[in-house]
Amino acid sequence: MCKKTKVVFFLFVVLLLSSCNQSGESFVITSTNQDENQPEESIDNATILSENKAKVLKVNTNLEVKHGWHIVPNTDSTLILSAEVENVDTVLFWIAETGTGTWGERTLIGYDIDGRDGWSIEWDFGDRIFHDHIVFQALGSDGSTQAMESINVHSDVETDEE
Repeated sequence: MCKKTKVVFFLFVVLLLSSCNQSGESFVITSTNQDENQPEESIDNATILSENKAKVLKVNTNLEVKHGWHIVPNTDSTLILSAEVENVDTVLFWIAETGTGTWGERTLIGYDIDGRDGWSIEWDFGDRIFHDHIVFQALGSDGSTQAMESINVHSDVETDEE
C-alpha cells in the first residue's frame, strides 16, 4: 500500500509540474477592484510579444529616387541615412553588394544607439562608386527581435559612350 501511495504521489507531482510548465497558453488579468459584471480581459502571450517587437516604419536618405534606386550624384561624398523605428535600442547601417548571397560580405558603415535625436547617421563615403544595398537593421529593446529594411543605391556615373 505504501508503494502505491508513493507512485500516485509521484504521478500527481509530475502532472502538476507539467501543467505549470506549458508555454504559449493565454492568461487572465484580474483586478481586485474589478466590477463583478465586467468581463475579465484575456491576453495571449503571442500578442504581448508582437506588440513589443522591433519595427522599421520608414527609412530615408538625402538622395533622389529613380526607378527604385537611390541615385548618388557624382558631386556628393556624404550620405545621410535615417530610420523611423519602434521598440528599438540600436540601429545598424550596413552596405552590401548587389547579387545573391552577399549578406555575409556586408560592411558596417555606422550605428545609432541614442534615438532621442532620431535614428540616423551621416556617412562620408569618399569617392566610392555604388551599385549596392544599404540595410537598416533595428535591434529590439526586448533583446530578441530585430527588423530590417533596405534600399538600393547607385552612383550617377557618366559613361564614355561615343
